[in-house]
Amino acid sequence: DAMKIVVGKVEYPTPMIASYMYYMVYNPYWNAPDHLVRKIAQNYLTMGEKYLTSRGYQVMKDWTASSEVLPPSAVDWKAVASGKTQIRIRQKPSDDNSMGDLKFPFVNNLDIFLHDTPQREYFNRAKRDLSNGCVRLEDARRFARWLLGAEPAPPSDGAEIQVQLPRGVPIFLTYTTAEVRDGRIAFRADPYRLDPAAGTAKGASR
Repeated sequence: DAMKIVVGKVEYPTPMIASYMYYMVYNPYWNAPDHLVRKIAQNYLTMGEKYLTSRGYQVMKDWTASSEVLPPSAVDWKAVASGKTQIRIRQKPSDDNSMGDLKFPFVNNLDIFLHDTPQREYFNRAKRDLSNGCVRLEDARRFARWLLGAEPAPPSDGAEIQVQLPRGVPIFLTYTTAEVRDGRIAFRADPYRLDPAAGTAKGASR
């Protein structure tokens, strides 16, 4: 099978990873990365608490699975906006959640995973290095169906429901700048600048 994906921006490149996937998540939370937390803090200072509630954002006490939710008034938002203080902000499951309905974690030390997305318009673009590092899938339900061997269906409407896969699945995130087309080598774009030689040869072979 094959499908379109969205990968990390040049400043937040998706890394090459070899790992295993053992479970998937229905109705996931989205934990905002630090650089977006600073933007959220700036918007909070401008628009107040309604900015958080309208987007389903919650301020969390820590990064544990059982962390409690803090009131926004407990945060020094100016310190967060300036980067002096780091906090955890997560987004509740919803139609607008950045994870969509499905998340596919696998073991790695960079917190990279595959996931669904509500931003379907991105898949119409030819250049799709638009994410914060994780990989967005064009058809997450089809991928889940392949993993499970059955139609994906959450056991409840609760948040962050983990479901074990029938077996561990190897995952390889790769980055290639050359391929064979019609029996000849053809070079592709190299947005992360990992293969300088590809840029040299690109003008001679397409």
